[in-house]
Amino acid sequence: MSEVKNYAWPITAISKENYDAIVNCVKKNNDLFRNKKIMIFGAGIRGAEISVILESIGYDRILFTDNNSEKWGGVIDKYPIISVKEALSLSKEALYLVSVEEGDSICCQLIEEGKKENKDFFYPKPDLYERFMREFRRPIKNNILIMGDCMFEVVSFDDENKDSLTEIMQDKLGYENVKLLTMHGMGLPSFYHVLKAQINCGMQPGIVVVMLNFETLTGKQHLLPRSQHTKLIREICKVSPDPDGQLAAYARLTEERVKNIQAEFFTTNKFSSKKQGNNNRGMISDSASKMFFKLNYMYKLNPEIESLQYLIKIMRLAREKDFDVIPFVPPVNYERGRELFEDKFEQAYQYNYDILENVIVSEGYKLLDLSHICTKEMFAHVTTPDETTNYDGRLRVASYICDAILKIKEV
Repeated sequence: MSEVKNYAWPITAISKENYDAIVNCVKKNNDLFRNKKIMIFGAGIRGAEISVILESIGYDRILFTDNNSEKWGGVIDKYPIISVKEALSLSKEALYLVSVEEGDSICCQLIEEGKKENKDFFYPKPDLYERFMREFRRPIKNNILIMGDCMFEVVSFDDENKDSLTEIMQDKLGYENVKLLTMHGMGLPSFYHVLKAQINCGMQPGIVVVMLNFETLTGKQHLLPRSQHTKLIREICKVSPDPDGQLAAYARLTEERVKNIQAEFFTTNKFSSKKQGNNNRGMISDSASKMFFKLNYMYKLNPEIESLQYLIKIMRLAREKDFDVIPFVPPVNYERGRELFEDKFEQAYQYNYDILENVIVSEGYKLLDLSHICTKEMFAHVTTPDETTNYDGRLRVASYICDAILKIKEV
């Protein structure tokens, strides 16, 4: 008998804003949700995350569907992934929750099938783009700009103090002194264009802190639909001068890449399980952690990859415009990596780290290494395979980054 593929993503942390968006949607429409199954449309990271949120507030009559037929017949932990045709046939007994980042096309798909938004289907999402744009427009000049991904916004399910890294950084540095332009899945190509747009808007920073997550340096990550943030890039285009047309060209490129659902599939953290057990809360299974480490840390980094070329562009732009750059690598749960792979994990990680450091040093800058500053107890869970930390870990990360900033300011 063939094994059932489990497409669950390891989830031990959550964006506070995403959590609030889902919970508020369900509670506001409780009369509709309480007597129906919940069909999550999109069996990816955010879909798995939504299932965890639903479970935490007492909803477990969950199904998944996805436009990627390769996933049909699989599961997200104990919840089956069914075909779109079958999912649409269950409209009398199920409500649909659109989960994917760029979900407008799915909303249109459901509308074409005669479904009505906020009655038959819902697209709950936090105003992350609105928040980003408010921060983008906030006047600040010759001060600190920090760019990174969701590490700055997510918190552990188990945290008593749920202040995000963004909030901690603002508290330490002063809200008026620092601007944080952070977004989940965002990588160096977007960071470069966002930075240029800030400068073109007359808000050149004095120091740029840029996060270098090894996951965003993989061969496929910059191609994934969830990393494009096309709507956000379009909004930036509307408010930013673009004398060389590069920002508009990049917006068009993201529009093409967001259509590439197969790229998402081939980099999905999938693993097989004979049992459809629930693994996506609490302890992350060894098999899930191993796959995540292999995909996102233990590959061989290509020095010519698009993302690193954009890192070089950021550093050269800094020299041209005369501001400082602090590139940093976030914490990695190296103790968990050693448990699973022994010396092979550190060897693979060091190989990629050396490539990254050489690129940065060759441009005259220094890499801030936060990779080994957190013990496994400082991550969202001791088995967490990504860079997500708990409150103690976030305090330590903030302390190291702030120290690096202050050293530059003292010179």
